[in-house]
Amino acid sequence: MTQKLKYLVRSIINIAQAKRCPNCGEINGKTIDEKYFVTKLIKCQNCKLSFRHPTDSKELMDSFYQSDYNANYSEQTVSITDLPSDEDLIQQMKENFPTKRDHSHYIKALLKSYSGKVLDFGCSWGYSVHQLKQAGFDAEGFEISKSRAEFGKKLNVKINFSEDAVNGGLDLIMSSHAIEHLPSISDFVKFSATRLKKDGIFMAFCPNGSPEYRQREPDIFHVNWGFLHPNYLDIEFAVNTFARNPYLIVTGDWDYELDTLSAWDGKSQIVGDKKDGKELLIIAKPNIIIR
Repeated sequence: MTQKLKYLVRSIINIAQAKRCPNCGEINGKTIDEKYFVTKLIKCQNCKLSFRHPTDSKELMDSFYQSDYNANYSEQTVSITDLPSDEDLIQQMKENFPTKRDHSHYIKALLKSYSGKVLDFGCSWGYSVHQLKQAGFDAEGFEISKSRAEFGKKLNVKINFSEDAVNGGLDLIMSSHAIEHLPSISDFVKFSATRLKKDGIFMAFCPNGSPEYRQREPDIFHVNWGFLHPNYLDIEFAVNTFARNPYLIVTGDWDYELDTLSAWDGKSQIVGDKKDGKELLIIAKPNIIIR
């Protein structure tokens, strides 16, 4: 049985599951989209997260990412999950993975320098950690898949597959299209707060689930949530999550103005004017409380 068929059968079996938000635990949601009369996208009226129902357990998702998350599941995962041959890896390392998105310049704009301790949370097999190290950052990664974390040794980068192994004192924690996969976003934010310095920065790139983007591209919005993406974050959720912290929340089509990032003072709460970008970028300081 294919993973997609397993997902459909599981969803049908669990269709009567309580519509409990995986982020805040409340049962207070409104259906905003649905697929095949089985799975629904529900907007929590408490924490404002849009989540897929029925939900899957953390144990099931952990198992899936250990063994079943591969390019055969979705064509969109090929560049993320495919492990290169040793020969191809050597060439890609020489070129610093030119076909992979490099976030180091955005981090530099926030930290004001190419230095600092950075964790890439959900780093797959480590190409992004390699890019960060090449840029000058003291970087390491976290990846739930043990096999991909082990592969990182070939890149001479450190990738943890246990949260307990991640040390504190970090200047910045970045996640690039990982947060929407997590069974509990609130747990990730709490984990980040324990590992970041007091002035440390939380930085998450993810699909933009805001209504402005839905109006712009309704078909892609509909496709963007499902088994692999059980969470669909939007601006309202980000603002609610970091309501007591400094934040900079912007959207873009895979690119952002470096001047906008570098101009953020780390004390203000700012939401960019553009709200219909394909991607949402959430930047916050979870250990700084605005009184």
